[in-house]
Amino acid sequence: MSYTPEQLKELSVDITIDAIGEVCPHTLNMALDGLKKAQSGQIVVEITDHSIATKTIPAAVRMNKKAEHLGTVIDGARYSIYLKKR
Repeated sequence: MSYTPEQLKELSVDITIDAIGEVCPHTLNMALDGLKKAQSGQIVVEITDHSIATKTIPAAVRMNKKAEHLGTVIDGARYSIYLKKR
């Protein structure tokens, strides 16, 4: 399912990861650690200012099939990457 940015902002988030100021691969590792803590069906959002993370995190969760990338909300230079643990 694809979500609009407005729908993503309305989701009930279970875990929020503040990755502002961090760069890859740390942003990816932080997202994966958040998913490890989450239970199946929970939503994890990582907030980052590292634009490359908007590519690496969705690709990594697609590859390892541990989560679904619900979408990314872009707010200026800040990105909120929404993931749902499988």
